[in-house]
Amino acid sequence: MDELISVIVPVYGAQKYLNKCIDSIIGQSYTNLEIILVDDVSPDESGRICDEYAKKDSRIKVIHRETNGGISTARNTGIEAATGRYIGFSDCDDYMHKDMFKTLHDMLVKTDSDIVVSTYLEVPDDDDTQEGEPIGNLDDIKTVEYTGVGCMDNLLTELNVVTILPWNKLYKKELFDGVRFPDGKNGEDDFCIPHLLCAAKKVTYFEKDLYFWRARPTSYSRSFKLSRVDYVYVLEEREQFLKDKISDELKHRFLVHYMEILWDFYYLVRYNYPEEKALYNELRDKFINKYKENESFLHIPAKKELKWKAFMNHLFVSDVWYSIDQVKRKTIRKIKHIDNYNH
Repeated sequence: MDELISVIVPVYGAQKYLNKCIDSIIGQSYTNLEIILVDDVSPDESGRICDEYAKKDSRIKVIHRETNGGISTARNTGIEAATGRYIGFSDCDDYMHKDMFKTLHDMLVKTDSDIVVSTYLEVPDDDDTQEGEPIGNLDDIKTVEYTGVGCMDNLLTELNVVTILPWNKLYKKELFDGVRFPDGKNGEDDFCIPHLLCAAKKVTYFEKDLYFWRARPTSYSRSFKLSRVDYVYVLEEREQFLKDKISDELKHRFLVHYMEILWDFYYLVRYNYPEEKALYNELRDKFINKYKENESFLHIPAKKELKWKAFMNHLFVSDVWYSIDQVKRKTIRKIKHIDNYNH
């Protein structure tokens, strides 16, 4: 008998997409699944849809939360209820390859890993047609293996996205002992996933698109909201968590990334929420204090140092610099067909 996999799906406001999502899970070629649908007080018919599916498939467990807690709380509710040997996730508006969990499970067992990580395919909002390529022989799939801490390097490379997402992975359940998504915070993946990765002895990556992520125009990743500033505090927590686990070189890279986020968010808040003066000034103060604390440790190009010092000294050229930078970003994103989350 295959080992039980608990698949956790936070559900909120997704009645348009939910049938496709659930159908793709119950139709998995790996059948020993515990499908946990967590209705986070959805305002539409999503809760009813979940209940209808539970009547038809005994593997489905529906949890109706009494209060809306957000995606982190919904995932945590599912983790608490999970009884499987392994845990996987799906978002309620996405869907997956019919062999997703079979491939993830077989790869995890074959490589003796604690976490396995696949690639995913971005699909248009209205596309329900993707089935994915046949998986083929596992022995023919190229894999790359890391220690859990070794994955931290990937957070600042082209592997950042596949590393930090929760739903393109299969996890041994014991990794969640003492680890949960942060309730009420945005940037929850950046908080939780590093903890899970660092708890793993071995993490295996492979390139097979097993999950279909809808590029919804109203999704969280495509607009700047004030709540995104939570990401700053997530990065601060990550810095503390990793300080004794990673090299000085990686600490420096994370530090520069953190300061660039502060610089970016200062302007995003100032331009999109000009009434939040206390908040964007707090972001600048954090930047200045961090620079002073680490001035002897920082080694950055002269151009970046000029940019940062102009910012710290409230010079008008810093505003111009930011505007030019945004034009460059938009151009690059347009060429690469990536939506800009800033506006």
